[in-house]
Amino acid sequence: MSAALQLPKVDYDLIRLEGGLDQLTPSVSIPPGRLRDAQNFEISLYGGYTRVAGYERFDGRPSPSAAGWGAIVLNAVANVVVGETINDGANTAVVIAITGTTIVYTKQVGSFTVAGTILKSGLTVGTVTAISAIFDAKTQAQYRALAAAKYRADIAAVPGSGPIRGVAAFNGNVYAWRDNAGGTLLTMYVSTTLGWVQVTMPQELFYDTGSAEIDEGATIVGAITGATAIVRRQLVTSGTVGSSTATGSLIITDVVGLFQPGEQLMVGLAAVAMTTSYNQSIPLKPGGRVRVVDGNFGSGRRLYGCDGVNTAFEFDGTYYVPIRTGMAVDTPSGVAVHSGCLFLAFGASLQFSSTNSPYTWSPILGAGEIVMREDITNMMSIIGSDQSAALVLYGLETTAVLYGTSALDFKLVLFSHGVGANADTAQLMDSVYVYDERGVMSLTTAFKFGNFDSATLTNAIGPWIQSRRTTSTTGGLNRERSQYRVFFADGSALYLTIVDGKFLGSMPIQFPDPVLVWTDGDVGSATESSFFGAANGFVYRMDVGSSFDGQNIDAWLKFATNHSKSPRIRKRYRRASIEVGGSSYAEFSFGYDIGYDPLVNSQPDDVTYASNFRSNNWDDSLTWDTLVWDGVTVSPSEVEMAGTAENVALRIACDADYIDEFTINSAIVHYSTRRGIR
Repeated sequence: MSAALQLPKVDYDLIRLEGGLDQLTPSVSIPPGRLRDAQNFEISLYGGYTRVAGYERFDGRPSPSAAGWGAIVLNAVANVVVGETINDGANTAVVIAITGTTIVYTKQVGSFTVAGTILKSGLTVGTVTAISAIFDAKTQAQYRALAAAKYRADIAAVPGSGPIRGVAAFNGNVYAWRDNAGGTLLTMYVSTTLGWVQVTMPQELFYDTGSAEIDEGATIVGAITGATAIVRRQLVTSGTVGSSTATGSLIITDVVGLFQPGEQLMVGLAAVAMTTSYNQSIPLKPGGRVRVVDGNFGSGRRLYGCDGVNTAFEFDGTYYVPIRTGMAVDTPSGVAVHSGCLFLAFGASLQFSSTNSPYTWSPILGAGEIVMREDITNMMSIIGSDQSAALVLYGLETTAVLYGTSALDFKLVLFSHGVGANADTAQLMDSVYVYDERGVMSLTTAFKFGNFDSATLTNAIGPWIQSRRTTSTTGGLNRERSQYRVFFADGSALYLTIVDGKFLGSMPIQFPDPVLVWTDGDVGSATESSFFGAANGFVYRMDVGSSFDGQNIDAWLKFATNHSKSPRIRKRYRRASIEVGGSSYAEFSFGYDIGYDPLVNSQPDDVTYASNFRSNNWDDSLTWDTLVWDGVTVSPSEVEMAGTAENVALRIACDADYIDEFTINSAIVHYSTRRGIR
C-alpha cells in the first residue's frame, strides 16, 4: 500500500497596510505594509490606503459630482444624438448616452412616463416603453461620470486674467480674488447659484475736523453740493472719534451726487466733519497674494486680509473696508487675529492694532511694533495655557513665540534659529504643522505653558522632500480625514494623516492643476469643504467626485519587499486575498515583483479585478430602479499569484475618471515554504 501524497503546507502572511511612503528604511527592516512608491492614495483613519477622492470646479452652481441621471427605453430611437435636449412636451432632459433603444439622460426637468412621445426640436425620437433600465455597477459609474461632465461644462472660471490671487470660505459663501481682464486691478467675486458675481466695492470720502461720531447706517449730506450717501464705517487715522482734530475717512455706499473738498458733512442738522476729498472708488492694485483670517472684535465675525501690494482690509460679507496703519509703504503681506488685536506683517516688522480696535494703529492708543530676525512667513495663534494664548511666528529659518495679552506685556521669545517654515504652510490641528526645507515639522506644547518641542515627521521620504525643498505653494487641512496637507508648484502634494497627535504616515498626491491658494469652511452643507485656486482662473472644491475635474485619477501603490520574516528562505507564491472597502463600483489592477532580479525571475502581467460595491444610498439617481440598494461595502478580491523567490513586492493601481474613492484594507499572501538560499 503506497503512502498518501504529502501536499506542501500553505502559509498565510497577513500584511497590515499602514505607515505610508518609506523610501529609506532598509528592505530587511521595513514593515511589509509600507510603500516604496505611491500616488493618489491616502492613509485611512481606520487602517488601509484609500484612493483619494477627486476635485471639481466650483462657482456656486450645482455640483458635478451630485448630478443625477436616469434612463428610458423607447420602441425605437431616431433623430437624436448625445448632447441634445429631448422632451415629451412638458418635461425635458439632456442625452448623455444612447445604447440601442435606451436613452440615458441628465438635467431632467419633470418626469417622463410610459407611452409618452419623446421629441427633439419637434421631431419624434420614439415612444417610451419603460422607465429606467438595468445596468451593471461599472456602467452605472460611467453614467454618473457622464452626467457630471454635463454639469461641469456650466461652471466658469472667475472672470479676469492670470491666476487666482486668493480664496476664502466665509459665512456660507466662497470668495475669490483675481486680476481684471486687463491686469490693471484686483477684483473680488462671490459664488452664487448663477456663478461668480463681482463684489461691489464701496466708495471712500476723506475728512478732517471730525467733530462727531457717525453711526453706521447714518445718511450724510454735503452742505454745498447736496450729495448724499450712507455711512458704513468711520475710520480715524489721527485724533479720536468725536474730537475736532480727528482726521480719517468714511466708507460710503448708495451715493447720490458728488461730494467736494471743503464742504461740511451734515447728519440731520448737525455738522459732523469737513471733507478733504471728492468721494472716490477704492482701487486695488493687481499682482498680490490675498491672505485672510477671520476674527471678531465685538461687531460680529469678519474677514481680515492683506495681499502684499494694497492696504490691509476688513470684509463683513457686504462691505470692503481698507485698513490704514500709517506706514509709508502700507502693504502688509501677513495677517493674524490674536489676543484682541489685528496683527500685520511688513517683512520682518510685526505690527498690531489697539485692543479690540482693528482700525486704530496709534501707539498712544495701544498699538505697537515688534521686530523679527527675518521676514515673517507664517503666523498662527494657538492656545498656550488655560490663562492665555500664544502667537507662533515663522521665518524661513526662524521660529519665535509671542507671549502676553497686550502691548503692556507682549514679549517675543526666539524658539529656534535654523528651523522655520515656507510661506503659507502653517496649519493648526492638535499642534502647528508647517513645511520647511527639511520637510514637515510639528510644534507641540508640553503641559507647562511655554515649553515647546519640534519634530520632523517626513524623515522616511527624504528623497521626495529633497526634490521639492523650496517649491511649496500653500498648506491645508482636512479635519474629517485628520490630515495636514502641503502643496507644490508642480501639482504634487503631500498628505499626512495624524490622529490624536500620532503620526500615521505620509502619502504623495499628484494633481493636474497645481494648488496655489487654499481655504476651508462650511459652504451650503453640514460638512466642511475645502477649496483651492489655480493658475487657470478656476476655483475647485476638493475631496469630491470620481475625477480630477474630468481627468482620470491615476493612482498606484508599490509595496515594500516582503520576506515574510524569512529573507533567506525561498517561497512558492500561490495567491493573495486583497480586502477592499467602498460604497460604489471600484476596479484595480494587481501585480507583483518576484525576487530582487526581474531577469532571473519572470514577472507576470498585471491583472484587473473589479469590486461591485453597491451603495445603500438608493436615492442618488433620478430613477430609483437603476440602483441596487442592498449595500455591500467590504469585499475580498481573490487574486492569483505564481512564482518562487525569497520575497515579493505587491503592486496595486487604477486609472479612471468614474471610480469613487475606495480603500485597500489589507492583503493576505498565500505561499509554501521551500528551501533556503544556497
